[in-house]
Amino acid sequence: MSALTTILKNFQYERVLSHNTRTKMIHLLGQVDGQACILSLEKLPYDDHAIPTLGQHVDTLADEVENNIYGWGLGHIRLEHLDTQIKYIYPATDLHIRKYEDQQRYLIKETPTVYDEVTRPYINSIPATRIDWVHNILNGKAEVDRVLYHDKHEENGFVILPDMKWDGHPDSLYLVAIVMNPSLTSLRSLTTNHIPLLERIQSTSIKIAQEQQQQSAATSDIITDPPQLRCFIHYQPSYYHLHIHITALSMQDPPGAMVGQAHLLDSVIDNLTLYPDYYQKATLSYVIGEQHPLYSNYTTWLKQQDKDKKY
Repeated sequence: MSALTTILKNFQYERVLSHNTRTKMIHLLGQVDGQACILSLEKLPYDDHAIPTLGQHVDTLADEVENNIYGWGLGHIRLEHLDTQIKYIYPATDLHIRKYEDQQRYLIKETPTVYDEVTRPYINSIPATRIDWVHNILNGKAEVDRVLYHDKHEENGFVILPDMKWDGHPDSLYLVAIVMNPSLTSLRSLTTNHIPLLERIQSTSIKIAQEQQQQSAATSDIITDPPQLRCFIHYQPSYYHLHIHITALSMQDPPGAMVGQAHLLDSVIDNLTLYPDYYQKATLSYVIGEQHPLYSNYTTWLKQQDKDKKY
Protein backbone atom coordinates (compact mmCIF):
# COMPACT_ATOMS: atom_id res chain seq x y z
CA MET A 1 0.00 0.00 0.00
CA SER A 2 1.43 3.39 -1.02
CA ALA A 3 1.96 6.23 1.46
CA LEU A 4 -0.77 8.30 -0.22
CA THR A 5 -3.25 5.42 -0.07
CA THR A 6 -2.50 4.90 3.62
CA ILE A 7 -2.95 8.60 4.40
CA LEU A 8 -6.26 8.81 2.50
CA LYS A 9 -7.55 5.72 4.28
CA ASN A 10 -6.63 7.00 7.76
CA PHE A 11 -7.24 10.74 7.31
CA GLN A 12 -9.56 12.13 10.00
CA TYR A 13 -11.02 15.43 8.85
CA GLU A 14 -10.92 18.45 11.18
CA ARG A 15 -11.59 21.58 9.12
CA VAL A 16 -11.16 23.44 5.83
CA LEU A 17 -8.04 25.60 5.74
CA SER A 18 -8.95 27.32 2.46
CA HIS A 19 -11.21 26.73 -0.53
CA ASN A 20 -10.66 28.56 -3.82
CA THR A 21 -13.76 28.20 -5.97
CA ARG A 22 -12.03 29.80 -8.97
CA THR A 23 -9.10 27.37 -9.11
CA LYS A 24 -11.22 24.45 -7.81
CA MET A 25 -8.67 23.73 -5.08
CA ILE A 26 -9.32 22.95 -1.43
CA HIS A 27 -6.90 22.45 1.48
CA LEU A 28 -8.10 20.26 4.36
CA LEU A 29 -6.62 19.84 7.83
CA GLY A 30 -6.93 16.54 9.62
CA GLN A 31 -5.14 13.92 11.66
CA VAL A 32 -3.38 10.70 10.69
CA ASP A 33 -2.28 8.53 13.60
CA GLY A 34 -2.46 11.51 15.95
CA GLN A 35 -0.33 13.83 13.80
CA ALA A 36 -1.48 16.82 11.74
CA CYS A 37 -1.94 16.23 8.02
CA ILE A 38 -2.83 18.62 5.18
CA LEU A 39 -4.65 17.27 2.13
CA SER A 40 -4.78 19.42 -1.01
CA LEU A 41 -7.29 18.43 -3.70
CA GLU A 42 -7.60 20.07 -7.11
CA LYS A 43 -10.04 19.22 -9.90
CA LEU A 44 -8.15 18.63 -13.14
CA PRO A 45 -9.22 19.89 -16.59
CA TYR A 46 -11.48 17.77 -18.79
CA ASP A 47 -9.75 14.99 -20.67
CA ASP A 48 -9.06 16.03 -24.28
CA HIS A 49 -10.60 12.83 -25.64
CA ALA A 50 -13.87 13.43 -23.75
CA ILE A 51 -14.35 17.05 -24.84
CA PRO A 52 -16.15 16.37 -28.18
CA THR A 53 -18.93 14.43 -26.39
CA LEU A 54 -19.21 16.35 -23.11
CA GLY A 55 -22.74 17.50 -23.87
CA GLN A 56 -23.88 13.91 -24.41
CA HIS A 57 -22.72 12.93 -20.90
CA VAL A 58 -24.94 15.43 -19.05
CA ASP A 59 -27.66 13.29 -17.44
CA THR A 60 -29.35 15.77 -15.07
CA LEU A 61 -30.02 19.50 -15.23
CA ALA A 62 -31.20 21.94 -12.55
CA ASP A 63 -31.75 25.69 -12.12
CA GLU A 64 -32.17 26.25 -15.85
CA VAL A 65 -32.53 29.83 -17.08
CA GLU A 66 -33.31 31.10 -20.60
CA ASN A 67 -33.01 34.73 -21.73
CA ASN A 68 -33.07 35.57 -25.43
CA ILE A 69 -30.04 33.83 -26.98
CA TYR A 70 -28.49 32.99 -23.59
CA GLY A 71 -29.11 30.08 -21.25
CA TRP A 72 -27.48 28.32 -18.34
CA GLY A 73 -27.98 25.72 -15.64
CA LEU A 74 -26.31 23.22 -13.33
CA GLY A 75 -25.55 19.83 -14.82
CA HIS A 76 -24.14 16.49 -13.69
CA ILE A 77 -21.68 14.94 -16.15
CA ARG A 78 -21.13 11.19 -16.22
CA LEU A 79 -17.48 10.64 -17.09
CA GLU A 80 -14.95 8.05 -16.01
CA HIS A 81 -12.01 10.46 -16.13
CA LEU A 82 -12.93 13.42 -13.94
CA ASP A 83 -9.67 13.15 -12.03
CA THR A 84 -8.55 15.03 -8.95
CA GLN A 85 -4.92 15.78 -8.14
CA ILE A 86 -4.18 14.98 -4.50
CA LYS A 87 -1.18 16.14 -2.47
CA TYR A 88 -0.37 15.77 1.20
CA ILE A 89 1.94 17.19 3.85
CA TYR A 90 2.46 14.73 6.71
CA PRO A 91 3.32 15.32 9.42
CA ALA A 92 2.36 18.97 8.94
CA THR A 93 3.85 21.67 11.17
CA ASP A 94 2.14 24.82 12.46
CA LEU A 95 4.03 26.73 9.75
CA HIS A 96 2.48 24.55 7.03
CA ILE A 97 -0.98 25.05 8.51
CA ARG A 98 -0.57 28.84 8.67
CA LYS A 99 0.65 28.88 5.07
CA TYR A 100 -2.49 27.25 3.66
CA GLU A 101 -5.04 28.89 5.94
CA ASP A 102 -7.21 31.77 4.68
CA GLN A 103 -5.78 34.98 6.10
CA GLN A 104 -5.37 38.71 5.59
CA ARG A 105 -2.41 39.63 3.37
CA TYR A 106 -0.20 42.70 3.41
CA LEU A 107 2.22 44.43 1.04
CA ILE A 108 5.63 44.90 2.67
CA LYS A 109 8.29 47.31 1.34
CA GLU A 110 11.56 45.61 2.17
CA THR A 111 14.45 48.08 2.16
CA PRO A 112 18.03 46.80 2.47
CA THR A 113 17.83 47.73 6.16
CA VAL A 114 14.65 45.71 6.66
CA TYR A 115 16.31 42.78 4.91
CA ASP A 116 19.41 42.98 7.13
CA GLU A 117 17.51 43.43 10.39
CA VAL A 118 14.38 41.34 9.81
CA THR A 119 14.47 39.03 6.79
CA ARG A 120 18.05 37.78 6.95
CA PRO A 121 17.81 36.83 10.66
CA TYR A 122 14.54 35.04 9.88
CA ILE A 123 16.17 33.05 7.06
CA ASN A 124 19.13 32.16 9.30
CA SER A 125 16.74 30.95 12.01
CA ILE A 126 15.09 28.37 9.75
CA PRO A 127 16.28 24.82 10.60
CA ALA A 128 18.38 23.35 7.79
CA THR A 129 16.27 20.20 7.96
CA ARG A 130 13.28 22.09 6.58
CA ILE A 131 14.74 21.84 3.06
CA ASP A 132 16.09 18.30 3.38
CA TRP A 133 13.67 17.39 0.59
CA VAL A 134 15.47 19.86 -1.71
CA HIS A 135 18.86 18.37 -0.87
CA ASN A 136 17.45 14.89 -1.51
CA ILE A 137 16.58 15.97 -5.06
CA LEU A 138 19.94 17.66 -5.67
CA ASN A 139 21.87 14.68 -4.28
CA GLY A 140 19.90 12.09 -6.24
CA LYS A 141 18.26 10.53 -3.18
CA ALA A 142 14.66 11.31 -4.14
CA GLU A 143 12.48 11.90 -7.22
CA VAL A 144 15.28 10.60 -9.46
CA ASP A 145 12.81 9.35 -12.07
CA ARG A 146 11.22 12.83 -12.31
CA VAL A 147 14.45 14.75 -12.97
CA LEU A 148 14.63 16.05 -16.55
CA TYR A 149 18.07 17.66 -16.41
CA HIS A 150 20.88 17.61 -13.84
CA ASP A 151 24.17 19.51 -13.95
CA LYS A 152 25.95 18.49 -10.75
CA HIS A 153 28.55 21.27 -10.68
CA GLU A 154 28.59 22.56 -7.08
CA GLU A 155 28.76 26.26 -7.99
CA ASN A 156 27.05 26.56 -11.37
CA GLY A 157 24.93 23.43 -11.64
CA PHE A 158 21.18 23.04 -11.38
CA VAL A 159 18.40 20.49 -11.69
CA ILE A 160 15.15 20.80 -13.67
CA LEU A 161 12.05 18.73 -12.91
CA PRO A 162 8.25 19.01 -13.20
CA ASP A 163 6.58 21.07 -10.51
CA MET A 164 3.95 19.24 -8.45
CA LYS A 165 1.37 21.65 -9.87
CA TRP A 166 1.79 20.36 -13.45
CA ASP A 167 -0.97 17.94 -14.44
CA GLY A 168 0.91 16.76 -17.56
CA HIS A 169 -1.15 18.78 -20.06
CA PRO A 170 1.05 20.86 -22.45
CA ASP A 171 -1.04 24.00 -21.95
CA SER A 172 -0.42 23.96 -18.20
CA LEU A 173 3.28 23.09 -18.32
CA TYR A 174 5.03 23.93 -15.04
CA LEU A 175 8.69 23.15 -14.38
CA VAL A 176 11.09 24.24 -11.65
CA ALA A 177 14.87 24.71 -11.80
CA ILE A 178 16.79 24.42 -8.50
CA VAL A 179 20.41 25.58 -8.25
CA MET A 180 23.08 23.34 -6.72
CA ASN A 181 24.81 26.20 -4.87
CA PRO A 182 23.44 26.28 -1.27
CA SER A 183 24.72 29.83 -0.70
CA LEU A 184 22.11 31.17 -3.14
CA THR A 185 19.04 31.40 -0.94
CA SER A 186 16.89 33.97 -2.74
CA LEU A 187 16.76 36.89 -5.16
CA ARG A 188 18.78 38.91 -2.64
CA SER A 189 21.74 36.53 -3.12
CA LEU A 190 22.19 37.31 -6.80
CA THR A 191 24.93 39.53 -8.27
CA THR A 192 26.28 40.14 -11.76
CA ASN A 193 28.52 37.08 -11.29
CA HIS A 194 25.43 34.88 -11.48
CA ILE A 195 24.24 36.12 -14.89
CA PRO A 196 25.84 33.19 -16.81
CA LEU A 197 24.11 30.71 -14.47
CA LEU A 198 20.73 32.42 -14.89
CA GLU A 199 21.08 32.59 -18.68
CA ARG A 200 22.01 28.91 -18.85
CA ILE A 201 19.03 27.99 -16.66
CA GLN A 202 16.77 29.99 -18.97
CA SER A 203 18.06 28.49 -22.24
CA THR A 204 18.11 24.93 -20.84
CA SER A 205 14.62 25.34 -19.39
CA ILE A 206 13.27 26.43 -22.77
CA LYS A 207 14.78 23.36 -24.43
CA ILE A 208 13.47 20.99 -21.74
CA ALA A 209 10.03 22.62 -21.81
CA GLN A 210 9.76 22.15 -25.56
CA GLU A 211 10.77 18.48 -25.24
CA GLN A 212 8.17 17.91 -22.52
CA GLN A 213 5.42 19.61 -24.47
CA GLN A 214 6.37 17.62 -27.57
CA GLN A 215 5.87 14.41 -25.58
CA SER A 216 2.64 15.60 -23.95
CA ALA A 217 0.98 17.25 -26.93
CA ALA A 218 -1.55 15.37 -29.02
CA THR A 219 -0.60 17.42 -32.08
CA SER A 220 2.66 19.15 -32.94
CA ASP A 221 1.03 22.56 -33.45
CA ILE A 222 0.59 22.91 -29.67
CA ILE A 223 4.34 23.04 -29.07
CA THR A 224 5.49 26.11 -27.18
CA ASP A 225 8.11 28.38 -28.76
CA PRO A 226 10.52 30.26 -26.46
CA PRO A 227 8.47 33.52 -26.38
CA GLN A 228 5.48 31.55 -25.02
CA LEU A 229 7.21 30.62 -21.77
CA ARG A 230 7.51 32.68 -18.61
CA CYS A 231 10.45 32.20 -16.24
CA PHE A 232 10.27 33.90 -12.87
CA ILE A 233 11.65 33.93 -9.33
CA HIS A 234 9.48 34.30 -6.23
CA TYR A 235 10.25 36.82 -3.51
CA GLN A 236 9.55 35.93 -0.80
CA PRO A 237 10.03 32.29 -1.85
CA SER A 238 8.27 29.34 -0.24
CA TYR A 239 11.71 27.90 0.65
CA TYR A 240 15.10 29.59 0.84
CA HIS A 241 17.14 27.73 -1.74
CA LEU A 242 17.17 29.59 -5.05
CA HIS A 243 14.78 28.14 -7.62
CA ILE A 244 13.22 29.39 -10.85
CA HIS A 245 9.67 28.70 -12.03
CA ILE A 246 9.01 27.94 -15.71
CA THR A 247 5.42 27.93 -16.99
CA ALA A 248 3.60 28.01 -20.31
CA LEU A 249 1.93 31.35 -21.10
CA SER A 250 -1.18 29.36 -21.96
CA MET A 251 -1.43 28.42 -18.26
CA GLN A 252 -3.93 30.98 -17.00
CA ASP A 253 -3.15 32.60 -13.64
CA PRO A 254 -0.39 30.19 -12.56
CA PRO A 255 0.11 30.13 -8.78
CA GLY A 256 2.53 32.82 -7.65
CA ALA A 257 2.77 34.64 -11.01
CA MET A 258 1.50 37.89 -9.53
CA VAL A 259 2.70 41.38 -8.74
CA GLY A 260 4.28 41.35 -5.30
CA GLN A 261 5.75 37.88 -5.67
CA ALA A 262 7.01 37.03 -9.18
CA HIS A 263 10.11 38.63 -10.74
CA LEU A 264 10.62 37.81 -14.42
CA LEU A 265 13.99 36.19 -15.06
CA ASP A 266 14.62 38.50 -18.05
CA SER A 267 14.16 41.52 -15.78
CA VAL A 268 16.41 40.02 -13.11
CA ILE A 269 19.19 39.50 -15.67
CA ASP A 270 18.74 43.05 -17.03
CA ASN A 271 18.87 44.55 -13.53
CA LEU A 272 22.08 42.67 -12.73
CA THR A 273 23.59 43.74 -16.06
CA LEU A 274 22.94 47.41 -15.26
CA TYR A 275 23.82 47.25 -11.56
CA PRO A 276 26.00 44.36 -10.28
CA ASP A 277 24.65 44.65 -6.72
CA TYR A 278 21.09 45.65 -7.63
CA TYR A 279 19.41 43.09 -5.37
CA GLN A 280 21.53 44.04 -2.38
CA LYS A 281 20.55 47.73 -2.68
CA ALA A 282 17.00 47.66 -4.09
CA THR A 283 13.78 47.99 -2.12
CA LEU A 284 11.71 44.89 -2.90
CA SER A 285 7.98 44.82 -2.21
CA TYR A 286 6.25 41.53 -1.48
CA VAL A 287 2.87 40.22 -0.34
CA ILE A 288 2.74 38.09 2.81
CA GLY A 289 0.04 36.56 5.00
CA GLU A 290 -0.54 37.81 8.53
CA GLN A 291 0.11 34.34 9.95
CA HIS A 292 3.56 34.06 8.38
CA PRO A 293 6.29 34.35 11.04
CA LEU A 294 8.15 36.85 8.84
CA TYR A 295 5.16 39.21 9.05
CA SER A 296 5.16 38.90 12.83
CA ASN A 297 8.90 39.65 12.92
CA TYR A 298 8.38 42.67 10.67
CA THR A 299 5.58 44.19 12.76
CA THR A 300 7.63 43.65 15.94
CA TRP A 301 10.55 45.44 14.31
CA LEU A 302 8.31 48.34 13.23
CA LYS A 303 7.01 48.77 16.78
CA GLN A 304 10.57 48.85 18.07
CA GLN A 305 11.49 51.49 15.49
CA ASP A 306 8.56 53.67 16.57
CA LYS A 307 9.52 53.19 20.21
CA ASP A 308 13.13 54.18 19.55
CA LYS A 309 12.02 57.38 17.80
CA LYS A 310 10.26 58.54 20.96
CA TYR A 311 13.47 58.50 22.97
